[in-house]
Amino acid sequence: MNTNERTPTRSKDFDADIVLGPDASIGDKVKALRLSKKMTLTALSRASGLSDRAIRYIENNERTPGAGAIRQLADALEVRPDFFMDAALFDQELHKEEFLRQAKEKYGSRGMAQARYLIEQAQALYAGGELSEEDREVFRSEMEAIFWDSQEEAQKYAPKSRRKS
Repeated sequence: MNTNERTPTRSKDFDADIVLGPDASIGDKVKALRLSKKMTLTALSRASGLSDRAIRYIENNERTPGAGAIRQLADALEVRPDFFMDAALFDQELHKEEFLRQAKEKYGSRGMAQARYLIEQAQALYAGGELSEEDREVFRSEMEAIFWDSQEEAQKYAPKSRRKS
């Protein structure tokens, strides 16, 4: 879809069309699509497996859903995940969630928090957009390798009671 193209959707609550501009958020898209399908918040909650509250936060742009939630919403609303998010960005989110899951599994909540901090700091480094997607991928892979190596090294010095096997 052309980024300058506007997508009109019909709302059961309004007589006017809801027009999504190129800068529409994921929450705006979820709400517009839900209303165009004449779904209640509860119906979307049941269909997606997400709570009413989670969907309300997303629709009000108070929270940004992760890749898993986007997939659940896309399935429930019968669209592809790239309706809500660029496919490359969606893949990055899936990878990030998997990295965090592995960090938590291997090193607990503290390891996951450290992994999340690493991701945030790395994203801040290339927020200016100077790196190509390929360079970002290489940088991300190297940072993750450094994270895993440093965690292994730190385990050598951790008290036995805190060591993960």
